[in-house]
Amino acid sequence: MSGSPWDLSPKEFCEELARYKLAHHPFRTHPFFREWEEGKLPLDHIRAWAPQFYAWLCVIPRAYALRFAQLPWDDAHAKYRDMLLEHLTEEAGYPSEQHRPHPELFLNFCKGIGLSREKVQSTPWLPGTYLAVDDFLYVNHYEPFYVSAAGSSEPPNVELCERLLPTLRNVYKVPEANLEYYVMHGELDKEHSQLVNSIVADFAGEGPQTRRRMWEAMLRGIGVHQALVDGVLWSLRAIPPRSLKANMIPPATLSRTR
Repeated sequence: MSGSPWDLSPKEFCEELARYKLAHHPFRTHPFFREWEEGKLPLDHIRAWAPQFYAWLCVIPRAYALRFAQLPWDDAHAKYRDMLLEHLTEEAGYPSEQHRPHPELFLNFCKGIGLSREKVQSTPWLPGTYLAVDDFLYVNHYEPFYVSAAGSSEPPNVELCERLLPTLRNVYKVPEANLEYYVMHGELDKEHSQLVNSIVADFAGEGPQTRRRMWEAMLRGIGVHQALVDGVLWSLRAIPPRSLKANMIPPATLSRTR
């Protein structure tokens, strides 16, 4: 692609943003997840990662509340209020007769790999986790809702859940009763992906500056997951050779002219 992605037409931009996000997200590219999918990742590494990912999951309802708060309260944005409020309440587990909080689903997964609730919740955050959480909250607090939507990780998470489930069942022998988080997100995040993609499509026509902010939110979304998993591997002194270099975002996509 010649030129900057934000100079594409709105339709081409949305297609390129979706393609780039899937192609470069750590859920697809990082050695940690590739080795997990292949059944080669030590279970202790998954146990080290799980409390850090749980910490990030716990702030998702707060981040989505911040995203919802960016919505203008007028008729033109009414449909987005319904969309984002449904997404927020589902993540937080409301109504309770229909949903369970997603962090609770993940705690149940942790139990299936031998981690107690107390262990997960008492594990100190690593520096990469602080960075991931802080940036995620920052983008949802200070950027318009349609910009922060562009950084959402639901699309690559669908693919990740589908890839990991067979290995979790057949290699790591996680009981089916503890796999609800991955089973549900393999399906649920398809709906969430459509939601965030539709929001991006609706506002990508506002001009190159808006599209640029969307692109940068997408890069930041990639970065928070990169920081979190690399922080875990550094703590284990288990960074694979050249993994950081191999997973760096291509420099051309990071150019700034502000």
